[in-house]
Amino acid sequence: MKRWARESVRKRGGCGFVPTLGALHKGHKSLIRKARRENSRVVVSVFVNPYQFRKKQYLAYPRDLKADAAVARAEGADVLFAPGCRRMYPNGFESFVDMPDMFKRLRRQKLGWHYRAVLVVVMKLFGIVRPDRAYFGLKDPHQLALIEMMVKEFNMPVKVRPCPTVRERDGLAYSSRNALLAPDERKTAAVIYRALKFARDETLATGAGNWRKTTSRMKAMVNSGQKAAVEHIELVDARSLLPPGKECREILVYVAARIGRQRLTDNIRFRIKQQT
Repeated sequence: MKRWARESVRKRGGCGFVPTLGALHKGHKSLIRKARRENSRVVVSVFVNPYQFRKKQYLAYPRDLKADAAVARAEGADVLFAPGCRRMYPNGFESFVDMPDMFKRLRRQKLGWHYRAVLVVVMKLFGIVRPDRAYFGLKDPHQLALIEMMVKEFNMPVKVRPCPTVRERDGLAYSSRNALLAPDERKTAAVIYRALKFARDETLATGAGNWRKTTSRMKAMVNSGQKAAVEHIELVDARSLLPPGKECREILVYVAARIGRQRLTDNIRFRIKQQT
């Protein structure tokens, strides 16, 4: 990894950082371009974190470092940082980041272990790269909320920049896992975004108080797709990640579904009038 004088970089506009798992796609490209516009130096990392996957998922995750380097370079990145597991997790490593209250709010997903691993690797990457700004997509809102909280509570000198989800023509959010879908599964996957738009329209028409009925209909919609099965659906207050109450102003609808063997996630946010 190239080194440079941090003070001179800050004076010229700072360092922007785009952490990724690799298999770079249009969503990643949009993050790199935004970082390029806002910073004098841009670092893109590629690291498939073994602790945030089950073993089979980790081994199957798509990897093509040469292609990733070409994409990062074409979009204007100055550095591609691709550390090995031993560098990130030396022998005897046992430190993790825990946020008990937030993890309780996510308990229905049963992914506390996953997000705990995400937080520690992001903290380590921030410590190595030392960016002024870090760019994350909105496709995983729980991950983003946890990272923002970690940065705030640990007084990290980095600004988190949330960026809009980039979608394919039929609305499917770009994901490295899309490439692992069979043609019929890829066609089915579009049902996820259709269900999200249904939830938005239904909530705007009938109110957030009917969230249980809305999520039930969403589940039936997604499950009607061939080789599709809902793993988790929620309609919550976008700020607290709790069921919407009278003070709720913005709704987050989140879906995690299995399409064939792949787990795909997506969400949609929209503002509503306060409930009376």
